[in-house]
Amino acid sequence: MNADESPALEDLVNWRGELDDLVRNARRAGQSAHAVVDRAVVDRAALEASLAKATDGLVASAELTTWAQVVHLHDGLDLEDGHEDFVAQFLFEASTPELFEPITPEWTVCDVMSLLSSPERVVPMRPR
Repeated sequence: MNADESPALEDLVNWRGELDDLVRNARRAGQSAHAVVDRAVVDRAALEASLAKATDGLVASAELTTWAQVVHLHDGLDLEDGHEDFVAQFLFEASTPELFEPITPEWTVCDVMSLLSSPERVVPMRPR
């Protein structure tokens, strides 16, 4: 395994750094010729943190969409045990604003509250 693989994926999942660098490093890690042994996990805390970045105005909605697209489609990532459906649904909806409402600060505030109040919820995140 490439020694940089797991940290690059963890940095992407937890959005630690500039998005362009995180995406580039995660893609580079995914192209490693070595087998992936350690995998990063996308959990509800990572979703909440990404929404908080948008809510706090630290990232634009387009960046949140890009983050969700890359995380959703990366083969080196697993979803939180017991919450796979919820995490997958969130990533799907956040990564495809053309199918759902665009991500806005109002939407992110609502969904942060939903994440905190109902972590087992597996229903559409946003009205269609």
